Amino acid sequence: MRRWIVVVSMGVMMVGGCAPGAHDDDVNEPEEAGESTPPLSANAPAPPPAPAMDAAAVQARVDAHRDSIRAAFAKVNKLKWREVWGLRRDKNAEQIARAQSLGVRVSGEAQIAQLARQGRLVALEDSTEYWVLRKMTHSVPYMTPDGYAMLREVGRRFHARLDSLGLPRFRMKVTSALRTDETQAELRKINPNASQTVSSHEYGTTLDVSHQRFAAPAPPREASPAEWALEVVMMDTIVKYHGKELQAELGRVITEMRAEGALMVMMEDAQPVYHMTVARRFRGAR
Repeated sequence: MRRWIVVVSMGVMMVGGCAPGAHDDDVNEPEEAGESTPPLSANAPAPPPAPAMDAAAVQARVDAHRDSIRAAFAKVNKLKWREVWGLRRDKNAEQIARAQSLGVRVSGEAQIAQLARQGRLVALEDSTEYWVLRKMTHSVPYMTPDGYAMLREVGRRFHARLDSLGLPRFRMKVTSALRTDETQAELRKINPNASQTVSSHEYGTTLDVSHQRFAAPAPPREASPAEWALEVVMMDTIVKYHGKELQAELGRVITEMRAEGALMVMMEDAQPVYHMTVARRFRGAR
């Protein structure tokens, strides 16, 4: 009984450790523990201690789920070198040219707000079923409607692949989005990999998604807070050992959409992200 209360308390603390989107910045990849799931309400009462029998049953369910996830990951192949090569074919200059033709360049916060009111830029939510935002110090979470639609389609297909493999619906971590010329200049001072001229990020068509770190699924509505806290701790631990498999499945979705002419991509290493630019108009983009 005492062990159960301690484990649940640790799980709740990890789930509630930071606000949605208040994660690491869009330059440095290392992340803080427990960042992957929106917190429980600060005003919500702590769940009552579970009876010993219930605690044992909950722990057994979590353990069984862990074992099934591990078994599913054992069937996933990591990226082969040909697949990696295919994810590195769209050079920076090509992405910039496409961004200039499909996006809108902004000069500052006032123009971003104006374009958002006009519907020419769309704000990225801190946390959705498909992604979570990490803290952005040199960009802001806005995309063109086509860029937003591209991200949602990547997420939808990623989850479809995970479903087919019997894996939980892990979420992407978006690390960088729209930049102004000023924020791009600031980024050059601290990140040698930042474009030394104009960046495709300056047009609202481009974002970076981590290919090493992934977030736990969004909590189901019927989830018990105490049990879900244990689930999150378990899945955050597992994903640290299976990032390469998730990298591969996300990469295969991106490769598929690239082949359809929907996006362009550069798989980066210095900043471990998939750098994606929308490559065409998306029907129904809001």
